Amino acid sequence: MKNKEYGWAIFPVIAIVITFFCIVSGNFFTQKISLQIGEIAKETLYAPFQVENEEATTRKKQEAEAAVENVYKKDSTIQEKAIGNIETLFRYINTIQTTEVAEQLQKSKVEVLSGRSPIGLYNEQYEILLNASSETLEQMKAICIDTASQLFAAGISQEDSNKSIEVRQAIEQTELSASLKKIAEDIINTVLEPNVVIDEVATNEQKKVARDKVDTVYVLAQEKIVEKGSRVTEEVYKLLEKVGYLDTDPASRIKQYIGIILLILLVGFLYYYYIRKTYILYNKSITRRHQNKQFSLIFILYSMALLVTRTLLGLPFVYLPLSVVCMIIAFAMGPHIAFMTHILIVIFSAVIFKGDIVFILYFIIAGIASTLIVTRMHERTKTLISAVSVGGIQFATYLALKLLIGANLSMSVVSEGIVAFIMGIISVVAVIGALPMFESLFDFVTPMQLLEMTNPNQPILKRLLIEATGTYYHSLLVANLAEAAAASIGANALLARVGGYYHDIGKLTCSNYFKENQGIINPHDYMTPKESYEVIVSHVIAGITLADEYQLPNYIKDFIRQHHGTSIMQYFYVKAQKESKEPILEKSFQYPGPKPQTRETALVMLADIVEATVRSMQDKLGREVQIEDVVRKSVKQKLEEGQLDECEIYISDLDKIIDSFTKMLTGMYHQRIAYPERNDK
Repeated sequence: MKNKEYGWAIFPVIAIVITFFCIVSGNFFTQKISLQIGEIAKETLYAPFQVENEEATTRKKQEAEAAVENVYKKDSTIQEKAIGNIETLFRYINTIQTTEVAEQLQKSKVEVLSGRSPIGLYNEQYEILLNASSETLEQMKAICIDTASQLFAAGISQEDSNKSIEVRQAIEQTELSASLKKIAEDIINTVLEPNVVIDEVATNEQKKVARDKVDTVYVLAQEKIVEKGSRVTEEVYKLLEKVGYLDTDPASRIKQYIGIILLILLVGFLYYYYIRKTYILYNKSITRRHQNKQFSLIFILYSMALLVTRTLLGLPFVYLPLSVVCMIIAFAMGPHIAFMTHILIVIFSAVIFKGDIVFILYFIIAGIASTLIVTRMHERTKTLISAVSVGGIQFATYLALKLLIGANLSMSVVSEGIVAFIMGIISVVAVIGALPMFESLFDFVTPMQLLEMTNPNQPILKRLLIEATGTYYHSLLVANLAEAAAASIGANALLARVGGYYHDIGKLTCSNYFKENQGIINPHDYMTPKESYEVIVSHVIAGITLADEYQLPNYIKDFIRQHHGTSIMQYFYVKAQKESKEPILEKSFQYPGPKPQTRETALVMLADIVEATVRSMQDKLGREVQIEDVVRKSVKQKLEEGQLDECEIYISDLDKIIDSFTKMLTGMYHQRIAYPERNDK
């Protein structure tokens, strides 16, 4: 028996093994190859995920910089220097002409001028200038300065520094003599220098702008990196190294294996500890057998999610239906376990896919949204609305994350967003369609299923109404009492109501043997106590048979089995004692059980006995007995019999249950005033 109880433990072990092999065969642990620059590739290699091609990006940036033309500026100091030299030359000429500086230096005037002139000319030209009149020299200086200034203003570049023709054309239009024109040309040509130079700061700024405009070059997932038979270049080598194909350090692989094993064990332990504590805390009513089956469901779904992730490796991550698992678990075990399971799946799926921050945020947001939406869906008719809502959230989340990382809204991004929308719809439809199968295999209850079971048009309920009307209305009262009491102690009120509806369906096989369905004749008046016991107790076994025939869920069978527990059929037991002279064993008049295992089945048991007892005493209510006293006595009796020993109902809950029963029954069986008869006269 113990081996069967812990048989589910094989699933966590399988989940750990599957996690390890999915990760080591995924993008994070790609196959290593030995390859060097210049060698020939022995196979065609593809990128397992999107990766930046740094070499190509750098090359494009260099090309963009080279395409930028130099920015030029005028250097005003060159013009100022040229004009200054012209003025200095003519000032020296004037000084030598008007002073005796040559005699003092004991040199000729030409020698003195040629030694001091900033502009180099022939001696014959110096001599002509020294012999010219002051008016002619002033005119000539002005012409030289004006002509040079105009050329500087137009700009003289390094490539176009020869301005001889322009100078000659400008001088020819003056009134100078032929000899002075030639000298003026030489003076101007000597002082002319390129004044348009490269603006280093502005040019570098333009190059930076051009470099920044270059988009990063990526090698997309499944794009070819190198073809078989091609030579491995430095660019290809760096790409292979970046995606992890190159076996640069064999010892690092062992370290990675150890690291991932430790990570799996650590995260798995924390997760298991969390679900054990959380699930027990929030699900006090569930039995150990059901807990184990639902834990098995978690690990099976988790393993399937990782296998699907590994299978779809290479496709865009929006094709991964990871939210399916958290939606199913949310229905089976609640949102707390669903959120934590989803985070676990996202962590290891990100490792398998080698996903980035967009991958992680997308699935966390999608999982939370999906869980919140489907857990509020209590009717299958609202499947389409919920599916479109989940799809819309996934579409918006994907686009938002793409914009966050600076991507453009290209057709590829929008198309992947549409895929995310479609996958959201498919996931919800698949979950709702698969729920009945999972409900049957793993014995969990969903609000949708419970609401469907409360439908009066259920075949077994319609039959109960027609063939055992008294039992039908008794069941309705029990359902109302159990539901109200469940709400008062925090149990599953809807489950308690459903249990109340179906707990007595076994009476269909012998409805006239039960007081609520009898007329004037009571068959038990003609039967021995033992025969009566066997007929009455048979409604439990008959109820299980009918539940199988109508394919009712296992949790309804639990209500049928447990709503009497192992109680003694007191009426016929006492009757047998009176009629027999021999001692009568209690076990001979005991229900087969088992005792209630959950709070909801216990509440149906208490509601059943309380309703029957109060109804049987309704003529005495108010005058001889109080409803609260009857309720308290009935509940206390079941407590003392030990019928509540195997469920999670505490002493503190009993007062709440008694108060709830009393309030409900007082409303049902309240006293009415006696109306006087009408006197027609």
